[in-house]
Amino acid sequence: MNDPRHWIEAYLDDALSTEESAALLAWLKAHPDHLRAFVEANVLEEEIRSAVVASVEREAVGPFVDRDKLSGTGRQGLAVVFAVLAVLVVAGIVLAWNAREYGVKPIVASTRGVVEIVRDDRWIPATLGNIVKPGERIRTASDGALVELRLSNGTSVHLAGATELAVPRPKDPRTFQLKRGVVRCVVAEQPSGRPLVFQTPHAELIALGTTFDLVAAAVESRVRVEKGQARWADGGDGIEVVAGESSTADIHGVQAWMPICDLDFSAATGLPTQLQTVFCDSPSLHTAKRKIRPAPQGVRLGNGGLRFAPQRESFGIHGLIVARWTESVGGDIAMEVGIVAEKKWSLQMAVDGDCFEGYRVVFATPTYPNGIAVDSLYPPGLTLLVQDPRPVPDRGEHVLRVEKRGQQLRVWVDRELRIDTVLNHPLNVGRKRTFALGQFGSGPLVRSLRVWKAVDKRAGHLAAR
Repeated sequence: MNDPRHWIEAYLDDALSTEESAALLAWLKAHPDHLRAFVEANVLEEEIRSAVVASVEREAVGPFVDRDKLSGTGRQGLAVVFAVLAVLVVAGIVLAWNAREYGVKPIVASTRGVVEIVRDDRWIPATLGNIVKPGERIRTASDGALVELRLSNGTSVHLAGATELAVPRPKDPRTFQLKRGVVRCVVAEQPSGRPLVFQTPHAELIALGTTFDLVAAAVESRVRVEKGQARWADGGDGIEVVAGESSTADIHGVQAWMPICDLDFSAATGLPTQLQTVFCDSPSLHTAKRKIRPAPQGVRLGNGGLRFAPQRESFGIHGLIVARWTESVGGDIAMEVGIVAEKKWSLQMAVDGDCFEGYRVVFATPTYPNGIAVDSLYPPGLTLLVQDPRPVPDRGEHVLRVEKRGQQLRVWVDRELRIDTVLNHPLNVGRKRTFALGQFGSGPLVRSLRVWKAVDKRAGHLAAR
C-alpha cells in the first residue's frame, strides 16, 4: 500500500519491510514539515539504538568509530545503520505528529527497583529505553520501585511502588488502565476532542492538560489535581476536578472534595489562626467534668515539622493535647497527615468533631495493641467502636488517611486500607463539626496536614454535607 498511515501502523507492529521503509523515507523527504515537527519530540532514542545493534553485523560500529579501519562489510553495515536511523527517526516523528491517530507510544525514561513489562504472556524486566507496546502492561514491585514513562505527546507518567498500568490498545489508543497503585501524571495539552483517559476499576478520569496523582485501590479510586483540571466520568454526568481539589470514585459513585487546609509544617514558621491547641489532664479526660484549657505551648514547630510537647514537662501532668480546627466544616471530610517516625509513636485524628466529641482514629495505640482503634469520648468515658490489631510501622515516613462519608469511615496507612466500617455511635448534636489532631503519648514528627470536605458539584453548588 502507498499510504503513509499503513507504513506507520506497520512500524508500530514491528512489521515495516525494507520496501516500505524506503517508501516511507521518500515520502518524508517530500514532506519536510512532518520531520521538523517531530524531531523536537525526541522520543525514540532507545529504539533507534536497538535498531542499530540489530542492523549492524557482528562488527561493532559505535558513534566514535574510525571509518578508515572499517572493512567493506563494516562500511555496508554503517550504511545500513544510517538508513535504519533515518527510517526510524522519521517514522517516530510522524508517529508522534499523528499521536491522536496512532496512540501515545510510552517509552521507559527511568527506573528504580524491580520494574517489569508483560510481553508474550510473561513478565520481563523493564530497562531504560524500552517501548511499552500497545496492550502491554507495566508494573512495579512494592518495595519502593519507581518508573517513569514518557509519551510521544510530551506527557510523563510516573508509577509508584506496587502499581500496575496497562497502556492503550490500538482500538482505544488514548486510554490507560490503572489496575492498582498510584500514578503521577504531567499531561501535556491534548488535541481538541482527543483527551488522555485513565481508566480505574471505578470510573474514568479524562485529562486534557493537567498534573494529578491518581490512586486505584480495591474499594475506591482517588485523584488529586495539582494543576489544570480533569473530569471523572462514571456513567452519569461526571464531575470536574480542578487544581487543589480531590475526588473519589467507588461503587456508590463519584464524590468531590474541596480543600479546607493544606499545611506544610516542614516549612512553616507559625500556625494558622484556625488551629487551636488545648490540653486535658488524664484524671478528668473520661469524666463529665473535663478540664480542657488553652495550651499554645502544646505544639512546637521546627526541625522539619510539628511535634506535640511532652505532657508532663509542659503541663506538670499527663494528659491529651489536641490541635483542633476552630471552624465548622461538616461531618464528611477526608484528612491526610504525613509523618516521620523515629521510634514508637502514637497519633490521633478526629473527624466530625474534635478529639473530645467526634470520632477518634488512634494510630499505633499500645492498648489494642500497636494497631488502629476507632473510638469516641462522647458520652463521657470511652467507647471502642472498631479496631485493627495489625501493627503500624514504627519507623520511616508514612501517610495516614481518614475519610468519612455519611456513616462510612475508612482508614488508610500508606495507601493500605486498614479499616472500612459503618459507624452507628451517636455523637453530641450540639458539637462543632470539625477535625483535630491529638497526642496522648510519644508522637511522630508531623510534616503535613491536608483536609478536604465533601461537596455536591453535580447540583451546581458547593454544599457541605
